[in-house]
Amino acid sequence: MRYIIILAQILLSASAAFATDMRPSCELVKESILSRTSSGLAQVSNLGGVHIKCRVPARPFPSKLGESRNGLTATTTAYEISTSGNKTLVSSEVHVVGGGSGPDQEWVDFYVHIPLDSEELDAEARRYLAKMLAAMTPEQRGQLTKDAQKKGLENLRQFVYQQRLGHFQVNCEVLDGSRVMGTDVIELEVLFKGRFSDIGLPASSPA
Repeated sequence: MRYIIILAQILLSASAAFATDMRPSCELVKESILSRTSSGLAQVSNLGGVHIKCRVPARPFPSKLGESRNGLTATTTAYEISTSGNKTLVSSEVHVVGGGSGPDQEWVDFYVHIPLDSEELDAEARRYLAKMLAAMTPEQRGQLTKDAQKKGLENLRQFVYQQRLGHFQVNCEVLDGSRVMGTDVIELEVLFKGRFSDIGLPASSPA
C-alpha cells in the first residue's frame, strides 16, 4: 500500500510539473484567416469574426466539497501599428463563446472586435438607416418621427460589426475571475471586404 501511495505522489508531481511547463498561448482560429502576407502576418476580413483560442496550464481541481471553478474569460488590449512602426491604442471588445479543459491545459474561445472610430461608425449606421427608409412605403416613413429615427440610429450603432482596417497587435489576457492566468500577443491585418451598410444585419453577427 505504501508503494502505491508513493507512486501516486510521483505521478501527481510529474503531472503538475508538466502542466507548469506549458506556456500560455493564443492563436487565430483557422477559419478566421483569409490569407497571409509574404512575411506570414495573418489577414482577416473587416466583415468577419476574428476568432481566437487561448490556452493556459490547467488549474488545480477543487479540493473541498462544494467548491467549483468558474469558466475562463479573456480581455484584450489592441494597438494599431503604423507603417513606421508606431503603436496607437484603439478600442477592442471581447465576446467569449466557449472553452474547455484537458489533463494539462484549459482554453477559452472568444471573438475580438476592433470597432470603427466614432465618425465611421455613425456613417455606417446612417447609410444603413437611409436604405431602410428608402425601402419603406411613403405611409410607413410618415409614421416615423424624427425622434424615432434618432433612436433607431443610436440602436443601429451597437450592431455595426464592421472592423477597423489596419495592422494590429492584440494583447490577450486569460482570466480566472480577476486573476490573470496567462498572456500572449497576436498580430493581424484587417482587410476591406465590404461595408455593413451594404450587407446589413445577418441572423447572427459575424463578430
